[in-house]
Amino acid sequence: MGWAPTVTAIATVIVALIAVGLAIFGLPLMRQASRTGAAVERFLNLLEKDSKPLIEDARSMVSEANQAVMKLRSEIDGVVETSRDIRTRVGNAADAAEGRLLDLEALLDVFQEEVEETVLDISAALRTTRRGSSILRSMKRIFLGSGKKRRRKR
Repeated sequence: MGWAPTVTAIATVIVALIAVGLAIFGLPLMRQASRTGAAVERFLNLLEKDSKPLIEDARSMVSEANQAVMKLRSEIDGVVETSRDIRTRVGNAADAAEGRLLDLEALLDVFQEEVEETVLDISAALRTTRRGSSILRSMKRIFLGSGKKRRRKR
């Protein structure tokens, strides 16, 4: 037999021994890995079981928070609308008051003019009355012959 088949046979035996050694040493590692995988799976199942209520509670809280925000937004919108309405009403009232004040001012101007005209008319009538009274006194003196001169009082 030649050296090539002998070397091949020895190499095959060595490879087989290495494979058997790896299998012998790998079995405990694989068993430990299997146990570790099972422990990890149990931990994940426990985590999933405990986290479901927490996730549901968190979802519920988020939903309630959204509802509270919507209600708050609705209330704020109502306050803003009321504020707009009040501002509009105050503006309208101010415009109406300004119009009434302008009307009152015009009325007072007309009233003042009428009073001034009336005072002027009364003054003119008094002057006319004084003149007429003076003429009547003079006529009385002339026609009645009263010799006394009277002084006019002012």
